[in-house]
Amino acid sequence: MRETTRAVADQHSEPSQRIAKHARTAASVEQNQFTEITSIKDLEKALWSTRPLHELHLGEALIQNGLLTKESLEQALEEQRRHPGVQLGDMLVSMGLVRKTDIYTAMAEKLGIPRVSIKHHIPQPEVMAEISADIALLYTVMPLAVINNKLVVAMENPLDLKTIELLQFHSNHRIEAVIASHEELNQALGTYYGNLGETQILEEIDGDMEFELTDADNMPSSVSSIEHEASKRPVVRLLNTIILQGVLRSASDIHIRPGKDHADILYRVDGVLQYSRRVKKSLLLPLIARLKIIGNMDIAERRRPQDGHARIFHQRNNIDFRISIMPSVKGESAVIRILDKEVGMRPLHELGFMEKDLERIKLLMSHNHGMILVTGPTGSGKSTTLYSVLNELRKKGPHIVTVEDPVEYDMDDVDQIQVSNVIDYTFAEALRHILRHDPDVIMVGEARDLETASIAVKSALTGHLVLTTLHTNDAPSSITRLTEMGIEPYLVSSTVLGILAQRLVRRVCPDCIEEDTKVDKTVLKALKLDNKEKFYRGKGCATCNYSGYHGRTTAVELLVMTPELIELINRGEPEEKMRALAIKQGMQTLTDNGIELARRGLTTIDEVFAIRLE
Repeated sequence: MRETTRAVADQHSEPSQRIAKHARTAASVEQNQFTEITSIKDLEKALWSTRPLHELHLGEALIQNGLLTKESLEQALEEQRRHPGVQLGDMLVSMGLVRKTDIYTAMAEKLGIPRVSIKHHIPQPEVMAEISADIALLYTVMPLAVINNKLVVAMENPLDLKTIELLQFHSNHRIEAVIASHEELNQALGTYYGNLGETQILEEIDGDMEFELTDADNMPSSVSSIEHEASKRPVVRLLNTIILQGVLRSASDIHIRPGKDHADILYRVDGVLQYSRRVKKSLLLPLIARLKIIGNMDIAERRRPQDGHARIFHQRNNIDFRISIMPSVKGESAVIRILDKEVGMRPLHELGFMEKDLERIKLLMSHNHGMILVTGPTGSGKSTTLYSVLNELRKKGPHIVTVEDPVEYDMDDVDQIQVSNVIDYTFAEALRHILRHDPDVIMVGEARDLETASIAVKSALTGHLVLTTLHTNDAPSSITRLTEMGIEPYLVSSTVLGILAQRLVRRVCPDCIEEDTKVDKTVLKALKLDNKEKFYRGKGCATCNYSGYHGRTTAVELLVMTPELIELINRGEPEEKMRALAIKQGMQTLTDNGIELARRGLTTIDEVFAIRLE
């Protein structure tokens, strides 16, 4: 589609084009009041100007701005009728017909309300103080300025009258709502309000005479006493704020790590642990106890590891959490894995694949039988890729069944099965029953043993498209892994359609991208690169929390089965020969793919060096 192609092209455009993008946007404010506003001065002008309310539907506004065709709108409306309750804007974005930024532009024109870019605005402390951290985080709003005795507040939905009334009550100001993107609101809240919220609550704890916590070693041991401490309002609010800050930062994990006389809170963002704050050791036990309560764990058990599961409803989305509690000599440690469906289930074209790789993946998906393998270590994005593939496949209406441990994201129109070791319900056992359930597509969380791999191979042979994962470093070694498990080479060669090996690398922040003039010569030598080549880095800004990185993209190695490769597999040739042949036939190695990403300014050469295979 035209719009999908444009989105992919924007992602892989030249770095110089992306560097100049912000300057062009700011310069066009005077020409169109509905363009992103990046300063308080421009915001004040827009609020003073006449803003007529256009009697346009969202689709009509998109068509009028040349962002959507009538045919694409009809296609989206038809899909929306099959999924009642899904808003048109969300449907258009999920189908890849428009970008989320296009929706905000159309809404601004339709409603006559200014659209602001929060990432270019640093809020003043006195303005932030108008709305408490709890309210801002809970309702996803960001105060920007006080103009003409009105508090200007950025919201994703400026027609949410209930939230506006609540803000007026808490701030004692009349509210002027403006439009901002969901992503920028979350970034700003995580940056400016996250730690502030925790600080306010900790100050309340210190100042609350009724809320007294003894040293952690002397905490009451009875279940009722621990539960009482864990249920006190400050502890509940503190844990809620810690979790919500993780969601807003787009963290994959939250760590509560005990020390000798303190406990540290850390967030894993873009694969890297970031220190957030330190709390008193006396808060550790009630925080962990509160986690056990919401995760349905045994609150009295403090000597054995425990796992739990919880769910919250935030910004119209269900967000699941996997909770792991582990005892240590300094106290119990907790890790909370955040499973946000909106983050984890992304359209295939947004995962960062090169254009040629995306085309070949879609070609593999077009088969109605065979096996597609996704490989890589833990944390390499295998599940995200598989979910994106399933999301693409389900548009055609096949019967899809998945077997997972655990089920990470709930999907509509898909039968998802969770294995359970407690009742000896394994991958293999589930697969046997699935084959009697008339599936078209089967997704197996992991082919971790011979029995599971054998049934998956037989499923692929009997007219099913099978998707599964392996833990191997590269694509050719997956073939060796299957044969070492005990799968006959002729079965591997006749079922495997393609193998995708992948790693996640951090993306250069698009708002502060600049040429990297200090590339380590050792890195260039190891990657066999010319020291005259041009690479890029992020200088550091508010958008990326001054890290230089914002988000992650995928470096891949895609092996597609060919008659020549099939012959090598059947003869039992070593993987070195298979790799050499695959490269000769056009396979780009994972390292070379990463270097290409770095040349395009999508990641740094240091990130590529960290995930190289050679």
